[in-house]
Amino acid sequence: MKKEIPILIGFFATIGWYLEFFFAGTFFENWKMFFTTGFRSVAIVSLIVGIVSVLRVNYSKIKYNNDRWFSVYQMCIIALMIIFASLRGVSPGTPFDAMFTFGFIPLDATVFSLLAFYVASAAYRSFKIKSIESAFLLVAAILIMLSKMPLGEAMWSKIPTIGEWIMDAPTSAGKRAILFGAFLGGLTMMIRIAFGLEKSHLSD
Repeated sequence: MKKEIPILIGFFATIGWYLEFFFAGTFFENWKMFFTTGFRSVAIVSLIVGIVSVLRVNYSKIKYNNDRWFSVYQMCIIALMIIFASLRGVSPGTPFDAMFTFGFIPLDATVFSLLAFYVASAAYRSFKIKSIESAFLLVAAILIMLSKMPLGEAMWSKIPTIGEWIMDAPTSAGKRAILFGAFLGGLTMMIRIAFGLEKSHLSD
């Protein structure tokens, strides 16, 4: 019964989820609220798992002197933000909002700027013109990067328009095709889980 009960729960939950899209009524509206509440419960459990994981990782670093002071600083900041949020709330003008606005957001922007630099450097190393397709890819990447910088518009006023067209037309079509394949794969996995054909998530 260790695996049969989760399979049955997954089967009936999948049937209820699909029937909600084909039939209207109070019963299935209640089911919709049931699944929404279930998703929130899963999100809460995921938050708890994340908190425990952060505590365990930083505890091991502090204990074994591996980037100890960075871990101490991180834990102090987390504790301060939790205390400020509990005492004063998270509305604008509170200490939590000040720490988030003047601390987290600049650090977040810094990390993303570093990420953009590494992506650009990796693209420079990876985009080698070996075929016509790779040449198109290199030209499109250069135009898109130039369209996001003031330098591109200074070089030619049409570059931002061209970069926007590349993002809206060819890139959007490719992204939709990838998402369509991903949704089909997800639907297939749901069907396999519903009928008990997929049991990898039930393994020990």
